[in-house]
Amino acid sequence: MNFKTKLFLITLFPIILISVAMLFVIDIQSNRLSTSQAETVGNMFTELKHAELKNYVTLARNALTPIYTSKLKTKRQAQREVTEIVRKMTSGEDNYFYIYDGDGKNIVNPRLTHLVGSNWIGLKDADGRSVVRDLIDRAKTGDEFYSYIWKKPSSGEYVEKLGYSVYLDRWDWMIGSGIYMDDVSQQVSTVQQELQDNIRETRLVLFILTLAGVALTALVIGLARLSEQRLADARLKALTARLVDAQEEERKRVSRELHDSISQLLVSSRYGLESALSRSGEHGDIAEPIEKSMQALDGAISEVRRISRALRPSVLDDMGLAAAVKALGKEFARQSDIEVEVEAEPARKLLTDEAKTALYRVIQEALTNVSKHSSASKVSIRLFRRGSSVVLLLEDDGVGMTSGGGKMLDTAGLGIRNMQERIDTFGGSIKFRRARTGGLAIHVTLPIEGSSFMRAA
Repeated sequence: MNFKTKLFLITLFPIILISVAMLFVIDIQSNRLSTSQAETVGNMFTELKHAELKNYVTLARNALTPIYTSKLKTKRQAQREVTEIVRKMTSGEDNYFYIYDGDGKNIVNPRLTHLVGSNWIGLKDADGRSVVRDLIDRAKTGDEFYSYIWKKPSSGEYVEKLGYSVYLDRWDWMIGSGIYMDDVSQQVSTVQQELQDNIRETRLVLFILTLAGVALTALVIGLARLSEQRLADARLKALTARLVDAQEEERKRVSRELHDSISQLLVSSRYGLESALSRSGEHGDIAEPIEKSMQALDGAISEVRRISRALRPSVLDDMGLAAAVKALGKEFARQSDIEVEVEAEPARKLLTDEAKTALYRVIQEALTNVSKHSSASKVSIRLFRRGSSVVLLLEDDGVGMTSGGGKMLDTAGLGIRNMQERIDTFGGSIKFRRARTGGLAIHVTLPIEGSSFMRAA
């Protein structure tokens, strides 16, 4: 039996297990689910009613506050205006605002107008609760909601009502509103009926689970292939890292030879020509070619040194990453006429030499992209430690990304892909986004030496 056949047979087991489990769960959980769902829906609608009612009363109170606190009106004028405003306020067909004074006298009730002008402090509902007294007491003490039985204007029936009121202490008034709760039970009944209908249709779920089992089979096979792909990617990444290390070593060797060998030979040749020039005396016909040769040698020496620094800056090995970044910024500003602002903290032993080199190459590549594509006038480079990481922030004020941030790497050139691979090698992250200045911002994070990743490596 080959591997693919074994894999197919193994993946049949979850299909059978899920089908049997579903039959068992349907029978056990249907009643329990119905009860739980009804309770949850009831609580949800009750909470919504609470929030709705509190918002109504809060809005009404805020609307009346300017009049209530006004010093330009007499108390009687302010009370008359508030009464007229509350009488016109509504919050639905059956919901309204009411006002009682501290003794229980009804001042405003736009739906049950027969209550206006009378004292209802002793009024009790069907359950024996002193509704008006309790509402006034709760408004004075700051208690929020109060449930009682009250007549619903649209139907004329006495149903449960949720009240909420606030107290105007300067006038000894209580203003509030209420929401009838009979529709909550209707909503719960509707949800229960729908749930029962759904339970009767759950047999269909078995068919869906069968399809899910087939999809699961494909998923398992896909995961196996993905695992193989990840293994191959890991090997490729390791190979890339070795190639980068080998490339850096070769650059270092070539840079050293250029600096220590060819550069020294050119300098010696210049000294020889300079000596010959000093001995030529009055022979102008000899002096002019020697001076031109010395100028050519000066250019060659400068070019060799430039190539040497580009291959492997000696300051990176001698003075560290911070000094190398500052030197790179100055050199870039001199060559490109783009202002470069560098703030770099010494990395010291926070990063390995290889990680420092990778970070330096990222900055180098980013500056190359700035000079070629951004049309920027200023670049900002910040290098600092944050927690267990070293962070690089590079921003320019150029044209920025022409495509969305998510498509940056999909359309990126080889340089940006190399930047990504260098940082990935050391367990870091690199992100591209729009800078505050409108250009491109590059955010790089590398774990410091001794962090969990570095120990794992």
